[in-house]
Amino acid sequence: MSRILVVGGGIAGLSCAYDLAKAGQDVVLFEASPRLGGKILSDPAGPHVFEAGPDSFITQKPWGLALVRELGLDKLLLPTSETEKDVFVYTRGALRRYPDGLMLMAPAKVLPFLASDLVTWPAKLRMGLEPFVPRGSDEDESLGAFTRRRFGREALEVIVGPVMAGIYAGDPDRLSLAATFPQFSDMERETGSILLALRRAHAKRLAAAAAPKKGPRVTMFMALDGGLGRLVDALAARLPAGSVRLGAPAESLRRDGKGWVLKAAGAEHAADAVVLALPASAAARLLEPLDAAAAAELDAVRFVSTATVSLAYASGAWGGKLKGFGFVVDRREARTVVAGTYSSSKFPGRAKDGAELLRLFLGGAGREDVLDLSDSDILAAVRRDLKDILGASPEPATARVYRWPASNPQYDVGHRARVARLEARVKGLPGLVLAGSSYKGVGIPDCVRSGRDAAQRLLAGSSAEGAVL
Repeated sequence: MSRILVVGGGIAGLSCAYDLAKAGQDVVLFEASPRLGGKILSDPAGPHVFEAGPDSFITQKPWGLALVRELGLDKLLLPTSETEKDVFVYTRGALRRYPDGLMLMAPAKVLPFLASDLVTWPAKLRMGLEPFVPRGSDEDESLGAFTRRRFGREALEVIVGPVMAGIYAGDPDRLSLAATFPQFSDMERETGSILLALRRAHAKRLAAAAAPKKGPRVTMFMALDGGLGRLVDALAARLPAGSVRLGAPAESLRRDGKGWVLKAAGAEHAADAVVLALPASAAARLLEPLDAAAAAELDAVRFVSTATVSLAYASGAWGGKLKGFGFVVDRREARTVVAGTYSSSKFPGRAKDGAELLRLFLGGAGREDVLDLSDSDILAAVRRDLKDILGASPEPATARVYRWPASNPQYDVGHRARVARLEARVKGLPGLVLAGSSYKGVGIPDCVRSGRDAAQRLLAGSSAEGAVL
């Protein structure tokens, strides 16, 4: 039996510690803050539960759903609405519906797109010429440059940019296409046209959707009744008593023969292996004395700050306006609000007693100053935006602001090459594994995969070389 230290109590670290404990390893998890979960924070608010961080996970990547099921949380799964599916963008001074068949970057269905008022007619014509755009080079390209090159400026500003602000809180002109959405560069290389590739993919999805399915309905996004904090609680409950150290920030890490010594909260802990499930910037501080070049690569990963605002309203307060999944905002509109989710409409059953729940996203690349405002000033700015975007802003029964400083890693152009260089350096540190959202995926499923892969690597005895997962 090996003694393994896991540093970081977010979903990656918890998933790693869970697998190690299940396999009978001597595992200790260290978390600097007084709670587990990282950005997952389900906050009770009277009869409701506000999600301060993510409110759901995507099922196209299977690792999150698989873990939920493994932990026996199936009955808590909440699918999205079968009927209220509309998503809107606030652009050119009005809310405009994303047409049926729009798949992140471009339409898979022609007629709904042509009939919509999403973009202007010149933009529609420019997007229609995409199959005739030559293939690009194999060099890493920003998401913004790729979109402009293939679809034009307006497609970037109205379609891709607002969505990227919601997913990565980032600037599309800095985000790497290869690191964020490699499937689009694959489509260009293999078919020469994103439009044609999306139409084929859409046809396959329709065929798969028509096939008979057993069991409860699974949608692209799934939430948990009672909040995603239930997942955190379930993982924590399966760790051995005394194996979790809260309020124990990692102070230093050094080699000791073939093993490691971690100093946390003033005490030293020896181990055979260490998993750093930390933001890259925090991992850099621990690795700098061991490998300055690796620490420099870690420090080069940028982070941006975001905030969320959760609002609860009495039944009927919005007069039926909160129908659909929610909206995103065109950056040119210069609003405080970046996006909004109609939580009670998107996930039926989440709100109690017919209440209406609304969740707003703020901050991100170039807009981080909003975190410096007081809660009251943030709420006032949000309500002004809601008045303009939705045409009303009733008084909420409950309102809470949550800040996430320097919490969103940015996969800038060159990110994959940086991770490859980091992997080459970490190989020389046996028994060390880097995991979490800073490297190969930012969502809950990717973090679960990263943490569990770290555990499986150590359990398989593959610790002769360090790794980045």
